[in-house]
Amino acid sequence: MKIASLDLGTNSLILVVAEWDGTTFTPLFEDVQVVRLGQGLAKRGSLHPKAKRRCVKELRNFSEKIDQFEVKNVLAVGTAALRKADDGAKFVQEIEDKLGFRFKIISGDKEASLTFKAIQREFSDLSQQFIMIDIGGGSSELVVGDGDRILSKTSLEVGTVSFTERFIQHDPPTSEELHAASSSIAELIDHSSVSRSSSSMAVGVAGTVTTLKAVDVEMDEYDPSTVHRSQMNIDDVVRLGNLFRSMPTKERTKLKGLPPKRADIIPMGATILETFMKELNLESIYVSDRGLRWGLLYDWIEKND
Repeated sequence: MKIASLDLGTNSLILVVAEWDGTTFTPLFEDVQVVRLGQGLAKRGSLHPKAKRRCVKELRNFSEKIDQFEVKNVLAVGTAALRKADDGAKFVQEIEDKLGFRFKIISGDKEASLTFKAIQREFSDLSQQFIMIDIGGGSSELVVGDGDRILSKTSLEVGTVSFTERFIQHDPPTSEELHAASSSIAELIDHSSVSRSSSSMAVGVAGTVTTLKAVDVEMDEYDPSTVHRSQMNIDDVVRLGNLFRSMPTKERTKLKGLPPKRADIIPMGATILETFMKELNLESIYVSDRGLRWGLLYDWIEKND
């Protein structure tokens, strides 16, 4: 049985087409396109016309790919940008009218649960309690749990796109700008339900963390099998953050492992991850290439297989 899963976030649109044989999912096709749906959202309150056009264009391409694989079941969710935009529900209806995809706008709480479900499956060998850090373009989800249950979860309005637009005025960013962002994150953690001593083990998921690992190993072409289940320590994250803020965006685009369309937000991404790790007393973190889109697949199978 073939199933497709679509994750429309603030920065990226992600597709996975996978085949279920009754016990295991085998990915047949995966692709990530940076559509920056959250462009200017904080100031406008609504989705930017150019962002919507980029999104529809890539969805049309994905629709053709899904048809090629003759997929019958398509799961589609939208996250922070669609949650926050005044016209989020209207845009979802436009997508359905044009392409037939029925996106469901999910809450931060639901996003956290679904993503954690993927981590539980993909890191089933982690028997002890751990924390999942999911850094998105418009929000970040922190979940504490183990292989059987979730103990606590929270969604924070901390994102690579939203925080870059909010705090960064210079290229490269100044230390003061990044420090202001880091202080804001620490304050949000203070007021959240996540304990700073909840776990010494962590799994990082989504584009920021996977991109940092790809740059760390100077990857010519992104290889999910190399990134998935790898590790980074806090010194790696700090070093990469220093590298990113030592050069302007134009130079950053030349770094191996860094997709050019992420070059403007990766300094903030590194700052967010570094701050989370320091505030949560984490020395190292596992890297997961399989996040929300995979959680959707596992959730569907649990309910329908």
